[in-house]
Amino acid sequence: MFLLSAREMDLLILFAILLLLLTSITFYKNYMGKKRAAILLELLVGIIEADNPNLGGHSLYVHNLTMLIYEFLPYPRKLFLSETDLHYASLLLDIGKFGIPYDIMEKSGKLGDKEWEIVKKHPDIGVEMLGKLPGLRNALTYILYHHERMDGNGYHQLKGSQIPLGARIIAVADTYSAITMNRSYKASLSYPEAIAELRMAAGSQLDEEIVDRFCNIPKSRLEACMEDALKKIELSSEHRKGN
Repeated sequence: MFLLSAREMDLLILFAILLLLLTSITFYKNYMGKKRAAILLELLVGIIEADNPNLGGHSLYVHNLTMLIYEFLPYPRKLFLSETDLHYASLLLDIGKFGIPYDIMEKSGKLGDKEWEIVKKHPDIGVEMLGKLPGLRNALTYILYHHERMDGNGYHQLKGSQIPLGARIIAVADTYSAITMNRSYKASLSYPEAIAELRMAAGSQLDEEIVDRFCNIPKSRLEACMEDALKKIELSSEHRKGN
């Protein structure tokens, strides 16, 4: 019997995600079809991340937070965004990390300079993976630039309004997720500590207006985002094990 390694299995699941995404965009014309495709996409992303202690649930959590921020945006701001683009970009923001060596992604200690330079390539790798799929142009832009900083010191040195609004929204969600989820190399921060960190980063790293709106979202709504992500990861783990 031919057995796949964990790495090979992850790559197969990745291809399944790409095919599902292509199908959902190209063939589903009705709301229910797109909704089912979105649910399956979340499940597959969860399966990929479930066994990695430094990723488990992160993309699902970022996705939930991103869509929550979108909900709280004023209507004029929403005119400059596509909810669908934001949905796919926030869910697939870290897909490029599966092009990074496992020993780096699963490292429990601090990354060295060379290792960090490799990790910083993940947005570009993700865009390369997804680049030939139709209908993802704006979403890919959000993925590529979600690690930019307002002061221009991000991965691609875009500054301020040069950074797409969708990428700026995802950056806030990504930062909050990174500091509130447990990781093998660091402890999580509490809600008050995390909000304080966001406010400190506003204007230099993160978009000040988006941070302000995020910090005024009820704590219970943010906690619900975490709970939902963890439930989906648990479900994905069960599917991965075949239970």
